[in-house]
Amino acid sequence: MCIAAFVLGLVPLLGAVLGLVGIVLVVIAARRGLATKRTYVGALAAALGALASIATTIALVGLVLSPEGSGPSEPTAAAGEAGEVDEGAEVDAEPSGQATKEQTSAEADPATDDQPATEDEPVSTPTTPAEATEEPGPTQAGVPDVSTYEELDERTLAQIVKAPDDHIGRQAIVYGVITQLDAATGKCFVRISLAASPQDDWYDYEHNSVGFAGDGESDCPVLDPFVADDEVKLWITIGGSISYDTQIGGSTTVPAYLIGDAELQ
Repeated sequence: MCIAAFVLGLVPLLGAVLGLVGIVLVVIAARRGLATKRTYVGALAAALGALASIATTIALVGLVLSPEGSGPSEPTAAAGEAGEVDEGAEVDAEPSGQATKEQTSAEADPATDDQPATEDEPVSTPTTPAEATEEPGPTQAGVPDVSTYEELDERTLAQIVKAPDDHIGRQAIVYGVITQLDAATGKCFVRISLAASPQDDWYDYEHNSVGFAGDGESDCPVLDPFVADDEVKLWITIGGSISYDTQIGGSTTVPAYLIGDAELQ
């Protein structure tokens, strides 16, 4: 049996079955005390035949599955993709040609491109709105766009102060008095007491808050003109809440916001 397994080791499955049977017979003979050196040599031959048969079986299965599974589908997909690429190239060729013609005509007649810019107002040119989009009018002119900032009443402001994290990104117009803007806060960080409308006295601004401007460290021209005790009108974007240590050793949590613009009242 062991010799048959060794000889038929290249036959898929059959050599493996014969090899396993031969190894089982050798084990039985060894337990009964009948095994000799020849018996163990036969066990080695059976093991080699079984391994060879298993390897042959795996290789055969791989060859069978490879041509039928992935082989035909890949050339088909490649052909389909090649067709799509060719069609896409033909479709894209025309716009490229048109772009080349337009560019050529534009270079051939530069006076035509310059003429509308000379005759029309800058606001009506195509490039002016794009520049205005990157640098909004309120920032350039120093006055916020009122349509993007809302006036608040006292109740709405109180709701924002109560839960500023629920109003992140909200743009509003508020009024306040600067309570701290010095070397301790830095030039871009300011403490302000707020109200929804201008108040007669500084102590009527009841909502403690903090504001940031510019890059938050050194470049914040919007706050350069102001000092502590100034009453200001602010165009702000709510940023949530912030906690900081007080001068008396405790800590407090207040609304924080980004100052888009400010003016002295």
